[in-house]
Amino acid sequence: MKYYVMIFYAVLCTVELVSAAGQSESGRDSGLSTVESGQFIDPAKIDAYAYINDFVFPYTINDHDDLSVYARLEKNKILTIGDTFNLLIGLQVNDKEYFTRQEGNYILLIHNPEMLLRNEWRASLTQILRRILQQHQSNAVVGIFSPATNEIIEISDESSIYRILTQIQNTRKVYTIDSILDQSFKCMDAITNNLSTRFVWITDSDLLKSNTNREREYFDFLMKLQSQNNISFSYLGYGEVPNWASMNQSLKNIGGNSYFIYTHQELETILWDDYNRFIYPTVENIKINISLMPWITESRYDYRSEWYPVINFRPVNNFYTLTDRNEIKNMDAGEHKIFLYYLNIRAFNKTLSDLYFRTVYADGIVPVGFCSIEYYSYYSGKTVYKTVPLHVQYTENYDEYAASIDQSVVKYTILQNTGFIIKELSTLVNNREYYTAILLVDSQIKKLEHFQQEEPDEKIAEDIEILNKNRALLMDQAKSLNYIR
Repeated sequence: MKYYVMIFYAVLCTVELVSAAGQSESGRDSGLSTVESGQFIDPAKIDAYAYINDFVFPYTINDHDDLSVYARLEKNKILTIGDTFNLLIGLQVNDKEYFTRQEGNYILLIHNPEMLLRNEWRASLTQILRRILQQHQSNAVVGIFSPATNEIIEISDESSIYRILTQIQNTRKVYTIDSILDQSFKCMDAITNNLSTRFVWITDSDLLKSNTNREREYFDFLMKLQSQNNISFSYLGYGEVPNWASMNQSLKNIGGNSYFIYTHQELETILWDDYNRFIYPTVENIKINISLMPWITESRYDYRSEWYPVINFRPVNNFYTLTDRNEIKNMDAGEHKIFLYYLNIRAFNKTLSDLYFRTVYADGIVPVGFCSIEYYSYYSGKTVYKTVPLHVQYTENYDEYAASIDQSVVKYTILQNTGFIIKELSTLVNNREYYTAILLVDSQIKKLEHFQQEEPDEKIAEDIEILNKNRALLMDQAKSLNYIR
């Protein structure tokens, strides 16, 4: 059987790709330059749910499992007056050595041939193509999709790389997204080797810039259609920063990864990383389900008064899209994901009005519900199903209650809030709610500084820096408008 490893070069967007199915960009790195220029970050350029995965996974993985699953409640004891507590679900894939290499079709698309006019970028592409050719352990074919001729140009050996890149470079034309998607998928449909295919789109523009519903629906439709044909999609952006929130959501159920780069050295590193993620399949078709008891309710966000002194703050609901049912196309070797769910329980006397509760509470344990994780395991060659029961206990003893708090869940809840707070700022400023904005940012800085003192972390330091820049910008604007004297 003949193997096709095709490289589609699509210079498409300046994206720090955030994909829920593998490597996901959060938008953290691009935000600092925006604030330094005197502007607040566009909420669409931040994926707050990907923010949390930039940090080190808080739990030790099980070396004997392909996917380690953790479900941790913030509190094991809850106050009889009613309480708020969070559920953290952590998924961690084992290292690459645990899995078996499988060849597949690897396709790169260069959306803007101008990239090849830059000698150092062209040299990096040449080098990574050589590296991929040298590493193939079968008769896999490396190739480049040409929008000009609507064909996949096979790279048979290293000597053909220069000729093919020159052919792509000489087209000079930047083709429309619609035509690229349509024609490139037709070419991939013609591949008859029945192997999985990775389509890497490299771009210097925002793929979803217009962000119209029709464009988004069309993009989602084509991606999902091809994912059924074992085609995954990686998005590699440079230049213009994309709408990470929309792009990552689109990529969530189709597989692949999202990246954003600034240098030609990163181009080579990222493509090699993406290639290795692709040829070592681990787990896929991951389904996360949270089933809660009737006396437990879920909220979209957590800005508790003990953390943030902004009682009248009304977050933008559209920023909080996580549901109790999540599906992820795939995760890569070594990758982790964290999901946080914000839960509430009624006061004990109110909960007692529920007949079913009175029955199950006889032993003093309060069922919260359970979480289930279902996924296909390449290691086992079958679908795996895991469930974790969740429960707490009412108490009137505050010391007992405080001792039961899982500080790791608290920490990661607050760490995730950095992305959400940054997304909120432009709305608060437009509504002239400077006091709330400054209080939110200032309290978050103090929380992060406390974590940093306990355990220094490079990402926390970066978040403190960008929040300090936002606070300075907020103060300057508030003073110029006489909100602060």
